[in-house]
Amino acid sequence: MKTLYKITIGITIPLVLFGIFVLLIAINVSHMLENSERWMVELEPDLDLSDDQLESQIKNEDLKELRLYRVQTLEDYFESLPPNFERQFKASIDTEHRFVVYIDENHEYSKQQTQSIFNDIDGIKESRYLHDWLLNKN
Repeated sequence: MKTLYKITIGITIPLVLFGIFVLLIAINVSHMLENSERWMVELEPDLDLSDDQLESQIKNEDLKELRLYRVQTLEDYFESLPPNFERQFKASIDTEHRFVVYIDENHEYSKQQTQSIFNDIDGIKESRYLHDWLLNKN
């Protein structure tokens, strides 16, 4: 009987700790994505970078006070949208050489200043606030 309790406790404690660890990671990731601005950046046509390579390049540049969370391809971003939106955007927008950059929304820069920071990075042809770009706002 004592052996059964030891085995149960020996299995339960690590499982509970693992569950808490996974829950903390999930909460941090969802909080990070909730509190982020999304920017679309378009690379020069001769550059063929993956999202990981672009993220590394951006991190090596002078981002001033911007805090970079994540970089993903525009195509992957569209796939994360509800199916109705995904089909509309994919059909009408070229996703090649375009990425979505997630940055902390708690910065002191205006949209123009943030755009200038991204445009100063080697290889970035254009950058725009994602929602403005999707709605074709200038």
